[in-house]
Amino acid sequence: MFAAINGIDLYYKETGQGEPIVFIHGLGETANSWRHQIGHFSPSYKVIAMDLRGHGQSGTDEEFITMELLARDVLALMDHLGIDQAHFVGHSMGGIVSQAIAAHHADRMLSMALSDSAGYYPPPMGTTGLETRLKNIDCLTMAEMAVVIAEGACRPNAPAEVIEEVRALFAANRKEPYRQATISTLTADYREYHSKMRLPTLLMVGEFDKITPLAYSEFLNSVLVYSKLKIIPDAAHMTKLENPLEYNRLLAEFLETAGR
Repeated sequence: MFAAINGIDLYYKETGQGEPIVFIHGLGETANSWRHQIGHFSPSYKVIAMDLRGHGQSGTDEEFITMELLARDVLALMDHLGIDQAHFVGHSMGGIVSQAIAAHHADRMLSMALSDSAGYYPPPMGTTGLETRLKNIDCLTMAEMAVVIAEGACRPNAPAEVIEEVRALFAANRKEPYRQATISTLTADYREYHSKMRLPTLLMVGEFDKITPLAYSEFLNSVLVYSKLKIIPDAAHMTKLENPLEYNRLLAEFLETAGR
């Protein structure tokens, strides 16, 4: 389905009944990357997942993609669907978008679950690491980029079908929106707001994650008042695809009491 949101056509999926869960995907992903979660949670919850601006089937315009703009899109979609409050689940960049919402619109949130995410990107990731990424984006095709990303984002000896799914996901990206979102992701910094994010929070990270390593989640766990940290085994950065059974188990356990 599509909704006219903030000057663009935003693609989204809505299914199920119950308390709403809003799933926000990572950089270069789409709503379909939540397929394991949509199927698992829709029997008990109203599940909403969208293609963020510039991703998948959603449009874009002349405005530079920022975390705050993506957050406004998510809230506008909630308004369009008549949803006042929801549980938020954000993966990687989606976790930063969730923090952008928590910083300024925490009243819209019942809880927040962040997987393989960060509150900010310390050097070298946010400095020379960003420079290297932008050079690769400028010099390589998205198909070539996707091969590199899939190798780095999945755990050692990940099943070939998972690696291929991740590769295809990133290969389908449009370069300019992906470049903009990369800049805004790796320069995001929500440290000044963390002490004010006083809502139930689950932090999940893959045991082999090198893109957003355990230290990033440990930092968030130290500054978010009502957070708890869980490590997902047999997974690197793409936890929801690499080990969906454990991802869903931990998330379901958290949601049973979160926001109540």
